[in-house]
Amino acid sequence: MPSLTARLIKAFSRRMIRRENLEQDDLIRHLRKTFNHTPGLTLLPRGIRLRTLETPGFSGDLVTAERPGMTVLYIHGGAYIAGVTRTYHNLAGRLARDLNAAVYLVRYPFAPESPFPGAVNRCIEAYEWLLADGHAPDDIAIGGDSAGGGLTLALLLAIRDRGLPRPRCGFTFSPAGDGHCRGPSIDANNPSDCMLSASMVRTVADIYMGDADRNNPYASPCLGDYTGLPPLMITAATDECLYSDAEAIRARAEAAGVPVTWVAREGLFHVWPILLPWLPEAREDVRKVVRFIRDS
Repeated sequence: MPSLTARLIKAFSRRMIRRENLEQDDLIRHLRKTFNHTPGLTLLPRGIRLRTLETPGFSGDLVTAERPGMTVLYIHGGAYIAGVTRTYHNLAGRLARDLNAAVYLVRYPFAPESPFPGAVNRCIEAYEWLLADGHAPDDIAIGGDSAGGGLTLALLLAIRDRGLPRPRCGFTFSPAGDGHCRGPSIDANNPSDCMLSASMVRTVADIYMGDADRNNPYASPCLGDYTGLPPLMITAATDECLYSDAEAIRARAEAAGVPVTWVAREGLFHVWPILLPWLPEAREDVRKVVRFIRDS
């Protein structure tokens, strides 16, 4: 059974985040108001430092241990049209402490002002910047949630396609995977998803994709060839609209021989692992993420 905290968050999300049948402009305003002003305090572990980075190759936040031995590039969610790195400081702080890592939270341009592939290109630039800055690829983990999970997968595919050094591993929380929005759970889980509705998912895809080819694997990672990609970890809630996106990504990766660590939770919700330190299930599953990165 989900924790009391999880049940309260589900009730809050259904009231404050989930919407039905909004027009594009209304949905953009709603998500930017909601995701760009998320409640919560930044509670960093002792010895972990936070600063902002603005360089020609990277824009975002750095949450780091004093002498990091590992690097995490994290790509935040927000439906490709919203979101702030501040929401992820607590997650980044936990990863920095437990992995003795430097966690880079990248900022990227949003649709509709910068539709696909603007965000993908910015994430590629961030990875290239890390390599140029001297970070060893074998010590780099790339992760993200929701839209950021889709961008994580697009980035991993682009790294392989461009012949760049392969990172250590990738991890995704409730990744967006299909620009066509054809997954059966989008409609089947519409009643049970407390955060996203089927109409939100489809409208976001229209905003982000514009006139792009939705068969492009960087736009629809569930259509990609995962040959040569590093180990992946995928988490998804069985009750959420994007559950079948995660299943499709898992199937594509396993078909290509990529090791996949799979965590599916009943009774939880979209991207629950980011809600540290408040949610017991997040604390439990982020420990799994840490083990996965260490063991990859």
